[in-house]
Amino acid sequence: MKKCMFFTALVCACLVVHGTVMAQPDTSSIPEEKSKTVVILPFYNYTGSELVYLSEYIPELIKKHLDLSAGFTVYDAAEIRKYYKAQALSPVDLYNNTKAAEFLRFIKADIGIAGRYMIQGATITIDIRSLEPASGDIIKGISFEGNLGDGFLGRLDKFAANRAVWIKEYVVRDTLLNSGSLVARVLSRIRQTEAGQILSNSWVVAILIFLGFYLISLVTVFIIDHIVMKIVERTETDVDDKIAVISRRPVKLIIIVLGMKFAVMSLALPSKLAQVLDNISISIIIIFIIYILVMSMDAAIRAWGKNVASRIDSRIDDDLVPLFTNASRVVIIIVGILTLLSRFDIDIAPLVASLGIAGFAIGFAVKDSLSNIIAGIILILDHSLAVGDKVMIDNDMGIITEVGLRNTKLMTFDNEVIVIPNSELMNKRFKNYVLPDPKIRVVVDFGVAYGTDIDEVERVVIDAIGTMSDICKEPEPAVLFIEMADFSLNMQAKFWVDSYIDQYGKKIEATKVIYNALNKAGIAIPFPTHTVYLENKQG
Repeated sequence: MKKCMFFTALVCACLVVHGTVMAQPDTSSIPEEKSKTVVILPFYNYTGSELVYLSEYIPELIKKHLDLSAGFTVYDAAEIRKYYKAQALSPVDLYNNTKAAEFLRFIKADIGIAGRYMIQGATITIDIRSLEPASGDIIKGISFEGNLGDGFLGRLDKFAANRAVWIKEYVVRDTLLNSGSLVARVLSRIRQTEAGQILSNSWVVAILIFLGFYLISLVTVFIIDHIVMKIVERTETDVDDKIAVISRRPVKLIIIVLGMKFAVMSLALPSKLAQVLDNISISIIIIFIIYILVMSMDAAIRAWGKNVASRIDSRIDDDLVPLFTNASRVVIIIVGILTLLSRFDIDIAPLVASLGIAGFAIGFAVKDSLSNIIAGIILILDHSLAVGDKVMIDNDMGIITEVGLRNTKLMTFDNEVIVIPNSELMNKRFKNYVLPDPKIRVVVDFGVAYGTDIDEVERVVIDAIGTMSDICKEPEPAVLFIEMADFSLNMQAKFWVDSYIDQYGKKIEATKVIYNALNKAGIAIPFPTHTVYLENKQG
């Protein structure tokens, strides 16, 4: 039983490996070596187009991406030109299966890649196929069709990258696994054992690969639950806890989908079907990654908003967090969709350009709204205004009832709502009675008659104010003699209350208390008078 489990694990590990790492090719000659050699033949200019450079440029691009993935030795059309020229062969000859197979055997190639391109008007179509020199088997690839306009070379490079994946995973794989490579030797030894007889069936291998990845997914979940969670619980923030919980199930599913991907690769499926299944599996993985990114970004932004709101302003949690979470979701989803489309060979360059143009047009159309939103964010972060503040804006006094992302609403004491765009409010001078704190001073003006003892007036008024409730003891109430007017001695009574909400009521109450106290003390309160002198002149 242990022996069987060992062989099973070893097979799963070997089948994941796509090839053995070889030395980079010497472009001066084709070496006679045992390593797997992939030769990309010149592409046949089927319609006789003037774009003859594509005959060797397409192989060059494919070789570039195959070299990046490594695992075997690759030669492009330019590097083997002298060999097929010496044999008087042209690209049209090398597109012929028989002649191409003979040439590939001559240069000791293990795999050959041939293709053609057809240009009709502004449209180009590229066909690609694989040749197995020894058996003459042909595996047809997926064609490319595009426009020769702007961005053509970028789309062509993307096509080459995609075809390189196809060559690596669905063409070279079978050759490597059935050759003298390290992988092949390991598999050969395994097949000579009792378990190897069972593992010779590709469907059995596919099932074992899938079960191996499923086991890995269970182990990963166990590690997240019992190790990662204990580690993140010790940190001060709970963001990592939420991300770990969010990632738990998607990571498990990603590993399972990877198992399905590699299991399918082990089956001898037609290349088109294998490529479609591979694209579907990668797309599912991308969707799971998008989900993890979206949910993790939401958790991070909400944690940031909660932290900042607790220290600065609760409006950040109420207004800015939804704005930032929605914006991050849109960006991540758009990038994810573009990635998915590119996976299926859909040219996203026009879409990206369209998004840029649309974004510019939308931005220009809603520039006023955007300026209001930016001003609203600044107002919230600047702490100039808050809901419940008593303010005076352009001679309008009232209470702030809402500081939104676009507008600020002021409720006047006449029960009227004034809506002010945030961009305009940013450029106005306004008085905030709440800042720096809610405590505010109440001032009551009054006058007494000439000849009145000012010290007695001060004592009477301070005693009267002292009888009022809910006024501040510090600073102490004060009475000031401020002016000798035309018909009265003008004075002011000043005291403080804890909240601006009580200012108006306490002013009314203090006016009444001061008037009654002055009357009770017999202190005259004058009213405007005019003295008229008449002069009677005789004669």
